Amino acid sequence: MQKYIVLVRLNPSKTMPFNNTVSSWPQNPTKGVMLWGAYNIFGNWDFAIWFEADNNEDAYHFVWEKIRPIDGVMETVTMPANPIKEYM
Repeated sequence: MQKYIVLVRLNPSKTMPFNNTVSSWPQNPTKGVMLWGAYNIFGNWDFAIWFEADNNEDAYHFVWEKIRPIDGVMETVTMPANPIKEYM
């Protein structure tokens, strides 16, 4: 499985509903995807989601069908992550 991080920019008035939606997801929210963590972050982006996907197509569908349609999502950027060392 390939690891990914998706950064999400939110409408500030929609932060809590977004958090509630993401918090309600099971660890496997869509076919071929396993969530590792969801975080509020500071700076140019508001939220980060770490996940693994069986392939790029499954990652694409997760972001475009599960994250992007949530009310308040203004922008996302998704990056594959190749670890150089894992500490856990």
